[in-house]
Amino acid sequence: LQRDGSIACWGHNLRGEAPPDGVVGDFVAIAAGYFHSLALRRDGRVACWGLNDDDGQAPPDGVEGDFVAIAAGDFHSLALRRDGRIAC
Repeated sequence: LQRDGSIACWGHNLRGEAPPDGVVGDFVAIAAGYFHSLALRRDGRVACWGLNDDDGQAPPDGVEGDFVAIAAGDFHSLALRRDGRIAC
């Protein structure tokens, strides 16, 4: 996570989990799973990239909502909404 809110990525990038050009945006947190990554935008939305097979780890359009925290496991992601509800 860079000072300007963008994300620098590197690594194997076999499934798009580390875009070589990074990810532009106003992010405040990042999390990485086995083949996917996600980041929390300052406005509370979540951006996702990487493998998105039948298990649905990384919705390509991201997730709308008022989120305050994110986490990623090997094959799952979750986010905490401001009202305390969890999205998985």
